[in-house]
Amino acid sequence: MRRTGQSRAESGFSLVEVLVAMIIIAVGLLGIAKMQALLLADSGISRVRALVALEAASLAASMHANEDYWASAPSGVSVTISPTSATPVSASGDANLANGVGAALANPSLCEFSSTASYCTPANMAGYDLVQWEQAMNSMLSGATTQISCQSANLQIFCTIDITWTENLANANREEQGSTALQTQSYQLVVEP
Repeated sequence: MRRTGQSRAESGFSLVEVLVAMIIIAVGLLGIAKMQALLLADSGISRVRALVALEAASLAASMHANEDYWASAPSGVSVTISPTSATPVSASGDANLANGVGAALANPSLCEFSSTASYCTPANMAGYDLVQWEQAMNSMLSGATTQISCQSANLQIFCTIDITWTENLANANREEQGSTALQTQSYQLVVEP
């Protein structure tokens, strides 16, 4: 015997079942979208932190390349790099470095290689490197401040590079929505020129 009609239990999905399934899928898609947004924010933060580490290593390489100055720098040399101040690079503890920074700020091409370039002392070269580094750092991460301090211990010079910046953190859940999303971060590198 053949059946000509199907029973009501076998007739397929009802409209209520379809709506419930669509709601479950929509909630899942919203969760995936939130995770994607957090991943994008975290990758942006990771990118900035990696660039800060690379810039600090770049400054350390400049210090190693100019060991005529940095390996014999007087203990207590301090450099402040703050692009938001009137003087973006300032040095204290060594008059030669302070003069080199001032000369590099006044003449940005002071120690550039050319056939007509005047003699560039190691202190002038250090000032030139610091000014050039500040400009590169400011174009990459504006508002970051850097403090370089050199001390001698056991006839060795150690310089500490401290970079501080503010980053905007993503709020992962509802409890964090009221908290401030700006957080100060810092990176420190110790260099032995």
